[in-house]
Formats: sequence, structure tokens, C-alpha cells
Amino acid sequence: MSAPHRTPRALTLPRLAVTLAAVALGAVACSSGGGHTTSAPSSGPGTRATATATAATTTATTAVSAVVPNSALSGPGAFLGPVRQTPVDGIQIGYRQFGSGPDLIMVMGDTGTMSDWTVDLLSWLGRNYHVTIFDNRGVGYTTDDTSVPDTIPLMADDTVGLIEALDLRYPALLGWSMGGEIGLTVAALHPGAISALVSTGGDLGGSHAINTPPAVAKELNSPETTGPQMMDLLFPADAGTARTAYIEQLGLIPPEKVSNRTLLRQYQAGQAYESFEGTWDKLPDSTVPMLITNGSLDKITPPGNASIITQRAKHAELVAFPDAGHAMLVQDSGRFVSLVTQFTKASGIG
Repeated sequence: MSAPHRTPRALTLPRLAVTLAAVALGAVACSSGGGHTTSAPSSGPGTRATATATAATTTATTAVSAVVPNSALSGPGAFLGPVRQTPVDGIQIGYRQFGSGPDLIMVMGDTGTMSDWTVDLLSWLGRNYHVTIFDNRGVGYTTDDTSVPDTIPLMADDTVGLIEALDLRYPALLGWSMGGEIGLTVAALHPGAISALVSTGGDLGGSHAINTPPAVAKELNSPETTGPQMMDLLFPADAGTARTAYIEQLGLIPPEKVSNRTLLRQYQAGQAYESFEGTWDKLPDSTVPMLITNGSLDKITPPGNASIITQRAKHAELVAFPDAGHAMLVQDSGRFVSLVTQFTKASGIG
């Protein structure tokens, strides 16, 4: 029997950020030390000061990129540098670049913005990689073309277009939630564009996905859902320290705007992915090494999806985080960064 119909997670991360931003900013303003910093990974990525120093060597890689005025950050997020925009597929994609090493491009989920990545996660990755983060179409600093339907394959095309526009050197791709689904679609439909894939909290779409339980989907998309309720969906009940740290981290970078039109369009993109079989069909032909991660307690993307992906792909390994939920990559950032670093080195990257 097929899994129940899934309501997409299109409203999850942006509403979480908006709901918690005021609380997080208040907490940071009252703190003498800035934000909460979790323990560093065993590989020792270093400090934000080091990331800031490496960011100083990063320059725009294409003449058509333009710096967005007043987009540079101060404080803990200063190492991210300013937002730049470059034309891709008839839209302008907003992105930031920082760090040094082999190229890594990060794809955010369900209308989430660049500001929804945590500073700690980015600073650690910036010690090991030259990182590109960006806003998907219609989100934050990226424009949209509303004359065409928004879909996961279209956002995968955008990602490949940005890789080409910035002349990235065969990057690894890291995607979270819908970003993981975009990454899987890139690996399936454009395998020559990336050197490796790390997907967390995604699925293969179509008839093969294990769908979000209806009660969870309803809570995700309800305007009545509060910040604490959303945190219950992202983190296990006993992960209080991780929840607090995430709230504080969200307050370190000013939130970007997401319009109601974009919320609807990416909701529709998630709906369309439920009937799209292209990622499933083409994934076995991909030669891209893949690291598939998932929290074993993930309420949003059932962890069985990670097993389905791993069995379907020829070059995939699965790592489950036993005590983590959908936000496992921020709940246990240290272990996650170390895992990503080890995986890309084993794949001959860096």
C-alpha cells in the first residue's frame, strides 16, 4: 500500500526563523559574549577569527557579479562577506562566498534563506572549504520568474547554473531538507556538475518517498503553530541545549524576507515533487559519491527515506544520527562537519 499523501514542508524553516528571530535577537543583545558556540569538531576547524582571515582572500569569481550594497555583516557573521548577485536562468541569484579549500556549495530547504544556516556550522565548514551559500529563486536576495512554475528540477537547474556562472571547481554539494532533494536531483540529472553530494533530511520524491505523517504536515503548515511547537518538530524532546543554541544562532544573522507568493510557489514545488519520478529514475546512473544522512528521530522526513536513497544509488553510504531529528546537522554540528570532511577526503576531494 502506498504511503499517505504528504503535505510539503514549504513553510517550515522561514516561519521558524521569523517566529524565533525576535527572541534570539533579544537573547543575543542581553548576552555579553555574543552567541552560543557549540563544541568544535574533532578535526579542529578552528575559530571564527580564522574563518574571517580566510574570507579576506575570497574575491568574486565572475565579472558579472555585483555586490549588494549594505549587505556585509558585522559581528560573528562578518566572515561571510557581502551578498553578491549574478544572472542565472533569467533570474538574479544572491550568494555569499567565504573560506578556503575545495569548493562546497550549500543548498537550503523549503524557502529557507542563507540566514537560516548557523554561524557555527558555516565557520567550521569555511575552515575546510571555499563555501558558496545562496538563496533559491524568489527567496531573500534572489529574484524569481513567476511566468514559469517553480519545481525541484528547476531549482536544481538554478544550482547548476550558479556553479557554472561562478566557475566553481567541480564542487561538492551539501543540501538540507528540500535542499537535499535539490541536491539529489542535481546528482541524478546533472551528475557532471558536482564531485560529491551530502544530503540530509531529503527524499527521492514520486511514488517512492515515505511521506510526512499527516498530523506533522498539518502542524508544519499551520499559521497557528508557535515557535516552541516548531522546535518540537525539529529537535527531540531531550535536546534542550541544541534548541537553545539554535535560537541564539538564528539571531546572529539578520533574517531575510520571503514573500507570501514565494511561500506558495515553493509549496507547489513540493507538491509537484510528489509526482516527479525523474530523480528516482536517473539516480542509479549517477557516478557521484553520496553521503546520505538523517536523524533517526526525524519527524518531518521519515528516516526510512535515507535507506531508500542509499539502496537506489550506486555510490552512496548512509549515516544515521541516532538521537537527532530533522535539524541533526545543527544539533550535532561538530560531528556533522567532521563526517562531511572525512567523506569528501575519502572521495578524493581536497
